Amino acid sequence: MLEAIGCEDSRKSESLLGLLGYYEAILDRKGLVARIGEIRSLKLGLTLDLLKMVNIAEDLKANLISSVLSSWEMNSNDKMLVHGEEEIKTMRSSIAAVREKAQMVLHNCSPSNSMQLDVTVMFALPLMPHDLKKDDMPKIFDLLNQVMVDFSARKGQGFAPCV
Repeated sequence: MLEAIGCEDSRKSESLLGLLGYYEAILDRKGLVARIGEIRSLKLGLTLDLLKMVNIAEDLKANLISSVLSSWEMNSNDKMLVHGEEEIKTMRSSIAAVREKAQMVLHNCSPSNSMQLDVTVMFALPLMPHDLKKDDMPKIFDLLNQVMVDFSARKGQGFAPCV
């Protein structure tokens, strides 16, 4: 049983590392910082892709993903070059945090590592208040809180998240 869990952790880590490498390659493109609309689309894509990787109840995951998607603020009015650089920096920071934990899980299999990786992904989401329509923020924050409550409940069942 533990071997199956370790194998699952390794596959998830490898998938995450591949996903992160993909986004890093895109973020390295020349001239991207000047295209704020494209940056916003990439940030949304990274956020949704990370959410898809987290092990939470499917109905909660689907609701969170659809809510983030529908409330995403794509309007780039008055966004300057500096804002594009900040968005890219936020995404790179998120990628680095998830990569570090995914590499640790890949090389150190244990039953609690998968949940630890999920918690790391949730804390590292590149989601900021300015990314969402103001009216939708309470719903998104409530869904994010539900994810954390789910993690806490699982912790009580013998899993110990540490980030």
